[in-house]
Amino acid sequence: MGATVTVAIPVYKRLTYVVQAIQSVAAQDYPAIELIVSDNGCNGDAVINLVRANYPRPFVFRQNETSVPIVPHFNQLLAAATGHYFILLSDDDELAPGYITAMVRAFETHSDAAAVISRVEVIDEQNQVIGSTADRPLPPRLMSGPDWIRRWGYNQHKFVCFTTNLARTAELRAVGGYPDFDGGNGVDNALLVVLSINRSIIYCDEAIFRHRIYDTSFGKSVGVQSLARASRQFLAFLDQHPVLRAYAQQHPQEWATCREAIIRVIWTTYYGRWRQLYRGRERYIDWLKAGFALPFIPAYYRRALPEMFYSLPAIGPLARRRLAIR
Repeated sequence: MGATVTVAIPVYKRLTYVVQAIQSVAAQDYPAIELIVSDNGCNGDAVINLVRANYPRPFVFRQNETSVPIVPHFNQLLAAATGHYFILLSDDDELAPGYITAMVRAFETHSDAAAVISRVEVIDEQNQVIGSTADRPLPPRLMSGPDWIRRWGYNQHKFVCFTTNLARTAELRAVGGYPDFDGGNGVDNALLVVLSINRSIIYCDEAIFRHRIYDTSFGKSVGVQSLARASRQFLAFLDQHPVLRAYAQQHPQEWATCREAIIRVIWTTYYGRWRQLYRGRERYIDWLKAGFALPFIPAYYRRALPEMFYSLPAIGPLARRRLAIR
């Protein structure tokens, strides 16, 4: 039997896809899995009954008496894990068959690496694949931490997300676990940066993580104020986390490049959602104010300011008419 892998599923109030998440763990062929399902909502016996009905192996169930914020909930699961390796699986996502076996095998091949990431397939509410890491050139099998950060920051590959990956439980705890960003936005990215900055990252194409995106999924349901606060917290984290500060002192030029790449991810993520998703949701004045929610990042404001200017009621129609005349 190989090293035990803890798969932790945090559940709040949405139960629509919990069964699929649990069944995807039950379908794994890896022999040593510790499944922890944690109910953070007001669900009574509903969650544990779903686990009992859909998971034939032994499992661990925990339930908070009162709900806690998302990041403390993640860290409760990390603290409860007894497996050598740790995987966080959201309650609406899935692991493809053979995922854990392939990920552990990859880790054992490169035992000095910090984590293993997999191919990601984006699925919709009907389980249809609507996007994939394979839509762009695949990353190399082994990347140094700084090389992975640059590739991620400059969009060289379609990594999609890093919510679910494989890392050593003790090492995740040693770097402080998930950082407490507002609403949990970006915490998976930040944790992986800290974990890997002095190490390497393995890309395992044989393992597939299925990430579900829909109108009320986490990424689309988060509010603009929460995303803005989390973005500012992530920016501060880059200069405050002791692991990153130590790396910056030892490798100032390398860190400057990595930091620039990470900042690019932060502002482009915020800008993309602000420009498209939130423009239709927020009152115009609130949307306009949200455009100034990030600190001064020249590249961001070079994009955001023209967007604000041409959105002004007196300017936008005039600009469109002049373009039409030309």
